[in-house]
Amino acid sequence: MEKMSNLLKYIAPVFILGVFTLIVSCEDDDETVIDDTNLVFMQGALNGAEFKDGAQEVLTNVDISLIFSHEMETARVQDALTISGGNGAADFTVGFTNTNSTLQITSSNELDYETAYTIALPAGAYGTKGEELRDDFSISFTTEAFTPPQVSLSADAIEIEENAGVATITASLDKPADQDVTVEFSTGGMAVVDTDYILDPVSLVIPAGNLEATATITARLDSEDEMDEEIIIGIASVTNADENGTQQLSILIKEQPAPLMLKGVMAMTWDGQVSTNEGKAVHLYANENIADLSVYGLGIANNGGGTDGQEYTFPAISVAAGDHILVARETAAISAYFEGCINEFDHVLMDDTGSVSQNGDDAIELFSNGEVIETYGDANVDGTGMDWEYSGSWAYKFDGEWMTGGLDCTVGSSTAATSACQYPLCGPAVSLKGVLAIEWDGSGTNGGKAWHLKVMKDVDDLSIYGIGVANNGGGTDGQEFTLPAGPAKEGDDILIAREPGTISAYFGNCINSFEFVIDSQDQANQNGDDAIELFENGVVIETYGDANIDGTGEPWEYAGSWAYKMDGFWTTGGLNCAAGATSNAGSGCPYPECQ
Repeated sequence: MEKMSNLLKYIAPVFILGVFTLIVSCEDDDETVIDDTNLVFMQGALNGAEFKDGAQEVLTNVDISLIFSHEMETARVQDALTISGGNGAADFTVGFTNTNSTLQITSSNELDYETAYTIALPAGAYGTKGEELRDDFSISFTTEAFTPPQVSLSADAIEIEENAGVATITASLDKPADQDVTVEFSTGGMAVVDTDYILDPVSLVIPAGNLEATATITARLDSEDEMDEEIIIGIASVTNADENGTQQLSILIKEQPAPLMLKGVMAMTWDGQVSTNEGKAVHLYANENIADLSVYGLGIANNGGGTDGQEYTFPAISVAAGDHILVARETAAISAYFEGCINEFDHVLMDDTGSVSQNGDDAIELFSNGEVIETYGDANVDGTGMDWEYSGSWAYKFDGEWMTGGLDCTVGSSTAATSACQYPLCGPAVSLKGVLAIEWDGSGTNGGKAWHLKVMKDVDDLSIYGIGVANNGGGTDGQEFTLPAGPAKEGDDILIAREPGTISAYFGNCINSFEFVIDSQDQANQNGDDAIELFENGVVIETYGDANIDGTGEPWEYAGSWAYKMDGFWTTGGLNCAAGATSNAGSGCPYPECQ
């Protein structure tokens, strides 16, 4: 009995705990029982977002989903459902999805602005198994206030060629309009509508319900040799919509050069001349094949007295695109002065009429079919003291821009090669333009090492040129890098870099100033005190610095910086001038090509 008593002493608490647990469990089960006879609204969506009662600023086209707990009798719901707002019942399309437990409501037409709408379903049995909506259900929203559509302009090109180049202008709305939208264009810029280009149409209509319409700009070829011209297109007025801020497009008409253009003008004076007429000549360049050159001519507007008309007519010969033509007063004398450079001209023509009579202060006019198409200088101004004067010198068009050799720069010379201002066509096709050993925050040791070359005239094969670095004043190391084979055009800039990616990131958008960016294959190893040699066919033709002198402390040193040639003279950025910078634009010495 004592043993049984002891056993009960341990069993009794366990039994009591079990009974308590059973009671509690039963009570919990009673609390989680759901009445499955109720039809309950679960959640809603309005135009893809959660639908809360009283939603504001709703678009006037709506797509609504109302999700209920059970499958519903569709006909019964449709009979009882009301959608009201504004002046009464609103026009909606009602459907069902998800085994008819989701009510899908879509506006049939655009709703009124700033109007409250209510969707209501009275209490009732709508479930397919008799489930009841115990309370009346309603949910409402208010549409947005009216705001006119906004018009924006865009173009598919920012540059077009002068001869029939086309750009498409698109006027776009941010939302459809109830009525036709009319956009009247405004025009501006240097380019003149109907003269330099055609805008068609000058106003356009975006039909009601549509989002865009287009117009075209077509450039026209004129008879003048002029600079590129900008077209500015804006919005003068809009009907049934608003302009989105200030809309303005800029499109550049790229000047298409005439088949024949002026390339150089000469009034040179040198030692041993029999007469000053020997240095008078006009240099022309053919941009296209010309079957009959005699449609062109020249005129000299002496002393600012205005045009004298066409005084020289070219012979009836054909020339090819890329040909250089020299019309000289004395062909034998100027050929002797130019020496081998005379072979750069494909045609050397004698002016036996004495028309080529300029004295360095006279404007030169180029005629086509009796009309002036290009002028160097100003026919109505005496050039003495003007920036275009070329007395005792020459003027030359390089990469579309005119330059002069400097007054009397040929005086004292006996040949073009010995003058202080060699005629540009006679020089090498490639020239040193810059030498870089820039160091900035993030450049590392080699990131800023590069060479910059300028193409002075068209070249068929760059591989005849190369670079060498004369380190530490130890003399030439010969050609260490050869440019890749291929052509280049006059005016092209070539950057040869130790780490193209690093220096491109430093330059930012300025890297687009270079037509060629080439990897130096680790040969650009200058430290800012090393001379740089440019080779042509294995022969040094130009040197920056002195190959036999360590540049440390020399005026040409460029450690942590750069050297740059401008108008024939070298300048440097200052030692370590980019230290601490993270970009060219943010440095204390931006590379001049980027200015």
